[in-house]
Amino acid sequence: MKKLFAIVATVASLFIVTNAFAANIEVKDAWAKASKGMVRNGAAFFDIVNHGAADRVVAAHSNIAERTELHTHIMENNVMKMREVQGGVEVPMHGSVHFKPGSYHVMFIGLNKALEEGQKIDITLEFEKAGDVPVTIDVLNTMSMGPNGGAGMGHGMGHGQKQNKMQMNSN
Repeated sequence: MKKLFAIVATVASLFIVTNAFAANIEVKDAWAKASKGMVRNGAAFFDIVNHGAADRVVAAHSNIAERTELHTHIMENNVMKMREVQGGVEVPMHGSVHFKPGSYHVMFIGLNKALEEGQKIDITLEFEKAGDVPVTIDVLNTMSMGPNGGAGMGHGMGHGQKQNKMQMNSN
């Protein structure tokens, strides 16, 4: 009986984990904010952890919006602006990249319908070497700062951060 319980518990735990894995790439803590009112755009945030050789996320795909793009923020004439990332986002060998408010993010332009709290949305991240990685995103309330309560402070907070196991380097 104890063996059966252990097997059932192990199998059940496989369905609870929301991290996505492919090759040496792990995507974790994926989230988006619920839409406010008639807003037609949305954004998704997550951490990419690379357990192997350097790679690059080159695109994002979804069926929830007219366009799904990799975005970041740039300072232009003392004004912080969102821009599509050209050439992809480097994911360093044995390092990580944080997609967070005010930094790298996946932008949904022309949402088919509003993002609702509690909803789960599926996207695919396309990597240069690892290929396609499916990711399930949890839609949190409009005031959320992420699944851990502090993924960032909103738009205009600097640029993407790359982290390896020993130090934090900003772009």
